[in-house]
Amino acid sequence: MPSPTRRTIIIIDAVEWSPAYPNPHPLRNVGEWFARFLRGLPELEPVVVPAGEDVAEAVFRPSTAGVIISGSPRDAWARDRFNERLVDVILRCEQARIPFLGVCYGHQLLGVALGAKVGRDPAGVELGNTTIELTPEGRLDPLFEGVPLSFEAMESHQDSVQTMPAGATLLASGRQTPIQAFRYGDVLRGVQFHPEHDPDILRFIWEPRRQTWRDRCDFDIDERLSELRPTPEGPKILKNFANLCRKFSS
Repeated sequence: MPSPTRRTIIIIDAVEWSPAYPNPHPLRNVGEWFARFLRGLPELEPVVVPAGEDVAEAVFRPSTAGVIISGSPRDAWARDRFNERLVDVILRCEQARIPFLGVCYGHQLLGVALGAKVGRDPAGVELGNTTIELTPEGRLDPLFEGVPLSFEAMESHQDSVQTMPAGATLLASGRQTPIQAFRYGDVLRGVQFHPEHDPDILRFIWEPRRQTWRDRCDFDIDERLSELRPTPEGPKILKNFANLCRKFSS
């Protein structure tokens, strides 16, 4: 539980692991992927919450300063109760003016919540190091403060947000996936890429998938995973989000 004098950033873990991933394993910890970059920040404490039935009850407490929804193998565009609960969390964040960051699946859920077209990416799977380009608006957004105009990030997705939500602002784009980051109002943001990932995490995720996905990709999975490079801008983006949470809660 958080200290009574500290505000919390709620990390909603939306992953359900298959038996192919051993438990316990040090890398099978979605919350830790994010929390390792958020610990020790002034006045804020990361708290991991599973995306279960009572997710809203766990999220909307007086101590909550910000909310992150993680990636997931789920389809954000599927009409099911799991997705509906998380879409409701996003909309309640907007109403309560609690900064929200959706990552990959969470980014796609934000698109669904705002009426965008979300589905299978027509260009197929995007995996590994990808160059992200900030838009003029992205350069000015606090989420990307101190981040170069062009930087590398980790990708691992087959779905994407394919139309910008009405009233939203494009913050970053990529060659395969044009909508890499966007903002709606001043509290809702999504990023298609994974600022929390590093090469070890991505290889861990894809190791059991290699054989199944080889025929579904138009690139060599083994080569792509062997060439992974660290993406140091990712932690900066997560810490920028924490600064945004601190600003709104002060």
